[in-house]
Amino acid sequence: MSIKSWIRSAAPAALLAAAVAGATLVAAPAALAAPIGYYFPQAASADLDPAIPAPEAFLGYSIGSQYTRHDQVVAYLKELDRLSDRITVEEIGRTYEGRPLLAVIVTSPANQGRLEELRKAHAALADPSAPQPDPAKTPVVVGLYYGVHGNETSSGEAALLTAYYLVAGRSAEVTEWLDKVVILIDPVQNPDGRDRAANWHNAWKSNPPVSDPLDKEHVEAFPMGRTNHYFTDLNRDWLAITQAETRAKLKVFHRWLPNVQIDFHEMGTGSTYYFEPSPASMESPLLPKASYEFNKVLARYHAKSLDDLGSLYYTGENYDNFSAVYGSTYPDFHGGVGVTVEQASSRGLVQDAAGGKVEFPFTIRNQVATGLASVRGAVAEREGLFKLQRDTFRTAVEEGRRYKYGAFVFGDPADPGLSRQTLDLLLQHGIEVHALAAPVTIDGQAYAPGSAWIVPSAQPQFRLVHSIFEPTPPTKGGVYGSTSYAIAPAYNLAVGRLSKTPALGAAVTQVPAAVGGVVGPETAYAYAVDWRDLNAAKVLSSLLQRGVKVRAAFDPFTAGVQGGQTAFGRGTLVVTTAGQSLAAAELRAAVDKASRDAGVVAYALASGRSLSGVDLGSESVRPLRTPRIALVMGEGVNATEIGSTWFSLSERLGFPATKLDPAQLRRAPLGGYTSIVLAGGRYDDWSEDTVAALRRWVQSGGSLVTFGAASKWAVAKGLAGPPPKAAEPEAAKAEERQDFAQRRDALAEKRSAGNALSADADITHPLAFGLTRRALFVNKETDVTLSPVADAFSNVVRIDAQPVVNGYLPEALRKQAAGSVWAQVARSGEGNVVLFADDPAHRKYWLGTERLLLNSLFFSNQLAPSAR
Repeated sequence: MSIKSWIRSAAPAALLAAAVAGATLVAAPAALAAPIGYYFPQAASADLDPAIPAPEAFLGYSIGSQYTRHDQVVAYLKELDRLSDRITVEEIGRTYEGRPLLAVIVTSPANQGRLEELRKAHAALADPSAPQPDPAKTPVVVGLYYGVHGNETSSGEAALLTAYYLVAGRSAEVTEWLDKVVILIDPVQNPDGRDRAANWHNAWKSNPPVSDPLDKEHVEAFPMGRTNHYFTDLNRDWLAITQAETRAKLKVFHRWLPNVQIDFHEMGTGSTYYFEPSPASMESPLLPKASYEFNKVLARYHAKSLDDLGSLYYTGENYDNFSAVYGSTYPDFHGGVGVTVEQASSRGLVQDAAGGKVEFPFTIRNQVATGLASVRGAVAEREGLFKLQRDTFRTAVEEGRRYKYGAFVFGDPADPGLSRQTLDLLLQHGIEVHALAAPVTIDGQAYAPGSAWIVPSAQPQFRLVHSIFEPTPPTKGGVYGSTSYAIAPAYNLAVGRLSKTPALGAAVTQVPAAVGGVVGPETAYAYAVDWRDLNAAKVLSSLLQRGVKVRAAFDPFTAGVQGGQTAFGRGTLVVTTAGQSLAAAELRAAVDKASRDAGVVAYALASGRSLSGVDLGSESVRPLRTPRIALVMGEGVNATEIGSTWFSLSERLGFPATKLDPAQLRRAPLGGYTSIVLAGGRYDDWSEDTVAALRRWVQSGGSLVTFGAASKWAVAKGLAGPPPKAAEPEAAKAEERQDFAQRRDALAEKRSAGNALSADADITHPLAFGLTRRALFVNKETDVTLSPVADAFSNVVRIDAQPVVNGYLPEALRKQAAGSVWAQVARSGEGNVVLFADDPAHRKYWLGTERLLLNSLFFSNQLAPSAR
């Protein structure tokens, strides 16, 4: 007898429940005290093992009568693991706030005993050259992914009930399921956001519950619970993998490659229930049509489950299955059937809606029903799902072999940090990548072994290769989310395209170790760190926090290094040995540690005399001040945008920034801050006193950095630049009216849904230091455009007059953006205002323009020199 079986036989259910709960059930509003049978109307009480405690017995309250915190979710699932041979709970990581991330596997005890064997057999489906598994002997894999948006909370409660039903269920149907399926449950993808929402709703609940939508229980405060600690929308992070939560769950995903993956969401209270298929206009041409056809097959099972409950639902009208950034579409790129389900949210215990009151237990029950229906459908359609996955990877290789480019080459010897970042991303996605075997020059760009790598198109992950390196396929304007997601332009990555695949070097299985630290003579006149390396900013952050004085070269130079010579670009950090508070040996140790930790080489220079270019004592080598940065966070501020800046400073650089509430600006002593960042948002209700305080601060030497709507507001308030250019009205159409039925689609095609636009950057301006090419792609998420400032040298980034548009952009907005300024610096008194038309660190993966953001903060006192 196993230990788990012994525990089950030795501990009566009632005694166990009482011991764990430690108290009687918490009193709940009668209308919301749903019995366990409410969630499983088709199951007889005899079908559920009494030795397995239901969630309410463990938690001490009925599911749906309050919001379950993440630690309680974890505790209950671990208790199931302790009691049952059907479930395994593994901690796979931690959130930024320290909460555990879980991977839960539910299957039969026999399957639990051979999980690795089953995993390897299933993995063969992704390898067209491997012997294929026998569908009769290999379980299908179903992924149930809950709570990626933390305040879409019905799904987390449903995860507990679904796990309970599968572990406690004794019916013939459940027994058959567990023999034929491995169920992978991610109970809470976003624990930090979930607890933020759960604590809010629990703190403001009433007895009886208040259903008025204006009640505080239903109106979360900034930043709300949708996003994670750094305000990241984790449902847009599957391709870019910027967050710890995403990194952890992708490891599990690639271990199992689910055949079916359900991503549980919530939508507006006034809606009903949505499940796929999506509209045909929102499908990706990269994916096999068979993938979308299987959505229709699974929809039959989802419809039946909700029909049995009498719940209203709809399909095929909105939401997309286009972009690999989503948890419901990323599986499609791996031969699975990804499905978004959306439940109308109560956002609290009960809320009034046009169709009647929406109650929390009701929303949970619908989520439970579709989760179990997904398992039922996967078991019934197992052979078809296996064929779909096998064919998806097989056709990917074939399409890659026929593609116009046989391989992609990337790598820049001046920016090894970006190369390592790209390699890391490729390997996390399971993409085949090789060392470059021989030098090659493509479109004037030289690529060399040791600093460049090659990715062949003919591989099972061709569709993801395309998503990373190639423009997003054309789409109509009706796509729900961003229509541009390619990584290469966002990284500002130099990519060479080869029509034929050359000889490949060794396969890369791990990111090469970073080469960092000081190189050069022991006795140094100065140290130089090339700013073109993505990670050079981390070196600067570390040195400034040690009190080291740092200068930056505003012109390139070439210096002698170890008997040779090295060329340094604009922005290169220069740390002279003289004039420091640290002794020479301590300074060298500090520079060595900072550069080693960042994986960047710091060159020890023996002389201040350069071989060419400026000498180190030139006025073009200017001192940088240690920034003291304030990020404005609070009501009205776009949380995801300011979260990107916070993440860049905190996680990438380890540099502290003060977080100020908007209400603090009028009375806070701003003089101690060098930079204040205003992300997009609504600032029209700010008092004139607040605006005046900001104006005084800028004119006294501060640097205000604004994005999108904040830039428009700053200009309108006279803080910087000329008034924004008004949008050009669309040409009148011949017809005077349109059919009302076309209204939604017509309006959708007039919005900006997230695009990459080609632009020209003045790389001699300190705002653009670190960029190696003038050609740059910028993210265009808003309709904000900037007019040129009077100083012709300060309009740093301009969108091309005939821009390349990656993604869908309405013609009127394209004309408006064409030729407009995207980034500029406006001098004001002794200070300046840096204006970006959009968030430069968009979704934390636009590393190319994130460089401009970091320059605006660390070079703030050198961005707009006075006229001479």
